[in-house]
Amino acid sequence: MKRVAYRVLRFAVRGRRERGGPWGEAVLAEFDHVTSTGAALRWAFGGLRVALRERYSSHPARYRLAAMALATLAAVPLLVTVHYVPSHAMEPTITVTSRHIVDQVAFRVTGIDHGDIVAFSPPDAPSSYRALSRVIGVAGDRVECREGKVLRDGAALDEPYLPLDAQVAGTECTTVTVPEGAIYVLGDNRDAALDSRHWGVIRADEVTGRVIV
Repeated sequence: MKRVAYRVLRFAVRGRRERGGPWGEAVLAEFDHVTSTGAALRWAFGGLRVALRERYSSHPARYRLAAMALATLAAVPLLVTVHYVPSHAMEPTITVTSRHIVDQVAFRVTGIDHGDIVAFSPPDAPSSYRALSRVIGVAGDRVECREGKVLRDGAALDEPYLPLDAQVAGTECTTVTVPEGAIYVLGDNRDAALDSRHWGVIRADEVTGRVIV
């Protein structure tokens, strides 16, 4: 993220030129002294304003357009984030140590649906930890397991995303009807995952994002 912030700032300062204006170059030169990612993002955002004003000082309309683009760019981290996967719980769909883009806003408008892979704070986990699991049941759904299959409202789910051994061995779970304001989640790697079989249903307001890519 720090590297991306530097590249964006450099482009704002120089564009396609070899060097930018003196103020922009000064901001760019000081970037190497910034250590943390948060500080880098704040420095880059402040530097962008300086660079854009310097580049478009003689073209007010262009400056306003560039400032609007900057505001949109600055809002992107609030809308989506990159999630690092620390466990095997969602393999083979999502591999351990991979990174995925997680929507942090749109799902609150569209709602959470069956099959969504969501990030949430598990019970008794550190506040900074986020688990990923697949939504199997939403409010009102009756989730049960029978003959190794997961059933929702009496109908067996087709789960082609499961590892082959899980499709053979099946899944065991306690029957539950999902209450209002909650979801029932399962990891795709049923042997390794901690999910609603262990914690019970998850409060919907514990969901912090939905995996996009």
